[in-house]
Amino acid sequence: MRWARSSEPCEDFHLSSERKIVIHLIPLDHRSGEIIEDLGSSLEALFEVPILQHEPTTLPASGYDPEREQYSSSQMLVNLTAFKNTLTNLERVLGIVSVDLYTDDLDFVFGEEDTHERVGVISIIRLQQEFYNLPPDKTLFQQRILKEAAHGLGHIYNLGHCSNSACVMYFSSQIGEIDQKGNIFCKECHPGRNTV
Repeated sequence: MRWARSSEPCEDFHLSSERKIVIHLIPLDHRSGEIIEDLGSSLEALFEVPILQHEPTTLPASGYDPEREQYSSSQMLVNLTAFKNTLTNLERVLGIVSVDLYTDDLDFVFGEEDTHERVGVISIIRLQQEFYNLPPDKTLFQQRILKEAAHGLGHIYNLGHCSNSACVMYFSSQIGEIDQKGNIFCKECHPGRNTV
């Protein structure tokens, strides 16, 4: 399940050389920090903008709910927004965690975005085969991470869900739906325009 807050029209991924978008990848724990190098290069190829990879940081204790044994994705967005406020308006921020996330009205989410603040967070815990008591599959795990990161960044760029099941913006509420959708944008969602 994914939760996105959006109120603005879609914007382009590419800008003229004078106005360069940069995407920041921030691992919010050490486990997620281990996977961002491969993810960064894949996202850079997909979005054709620079990806800045940060050192792992510490999960905010304020976001943990001991009764649920989960972290609030909305609280993660508050913390990521504080970081984003130190950047230019053109920069985007995606946090990555290896803990389970929830929102007030959903039992779990794969990720959440705030398109107004240009920040998002994804969780990798439910993208692992081991979460479903299945043998590890590193290739499948990496494919799922790329799809959810691209999907989350798509929302940060004000893209909505797509009806094309081959598009990475196709809605996924279950792990099987993530596996079935593609890992790139369809022509309607990512037309490759060069100006805002």
